[in-house]
Amino acid sequence: MSTPPPPVRSGLPAVGTGTRSLDLRYLERPPAEHQRPYFPFVADHLRGVLDRPDASVLDIGCANGAFLHHVAGRYPHARLSGVEALPALVEHAARHVPGADFSVGDVGRAGTLPGRRYSAVTMLTLHSHFDSLDPWLDHVLDLVEPGGRALLFGAFNPFPVDVLVRLRQADGAEDGGWMPGWNIHSRAAFTDRLTARGLRHRFHDYEPPADVPRSPDDPLSTRRATLDGAIVLTNGAGVLLPFALLEVSV
Repeated sequence: MSTPPPPVRSGLPAVGTGTRSLDLRYLERPPAEHQRPYFPFVADHLRGVLDRPDASVLDIGCANGAFLHHVAGRYPHARLSGVEALPALVEHAARHVPGADFSVGDVGRAGTLPGRRYSAVTMLTLHSHFDSLDPWLDHVLDLVEPGGRALLFGAFNPFPVDVLVRLRQADGAEDGGWMPGWNIHSRAAFTDRLTARGLRHRFHDYEPPADVPRSPDDPLSTRRATLDGAIVLTNGAGVLLPFALLEVSV
């Protein structure tokens, strides 16, 4: 008999500057079958901080809970929590990742986030949804307990240029609206903010595998490209996505 999932705290409406109806596609993807190629890369950098018996991790923007499902297999003793802005995804994640705690919350609004701190806080491919580092970056860091880490994975421009991007699919998908989600903030912008807080941090370069899964029918599906000799990702918009992992020690 399977263990029922813990109760879902979903008293909030869908919130979040980066909320997109496009993200509801994760409702069709069970976490066990939706393991992204970068999950092991991020999980490897949780070693040490999650090796402790009392370790805990919060995944912000957890979508269908797929990354927490992966972490559960690597660190079965860790207490797992996820925050997501779309209530439907929170309900979906709670059904498919038993033992984890999920709640509705917006990283841009501190009052909607959990009232405790964690050994590790992760946020994967979400920071590109926001046009500014304010106020969400401070909210992420404030959720990490002393001695813990924040891990942000996604596109970081290696050049000191911040880029804001909006996409619209010409075939009328997504109601023809302009979508956020592909901004490329510079590493320099993060370095300035973290240095001002006196926090040690490091960028880990990520090279996507040769067999990046993609859908030929989805123009927003990623594929490999090159940037200054490095392998990066791109999509049908022609935007280069230099993915990396930002590791912050708190």
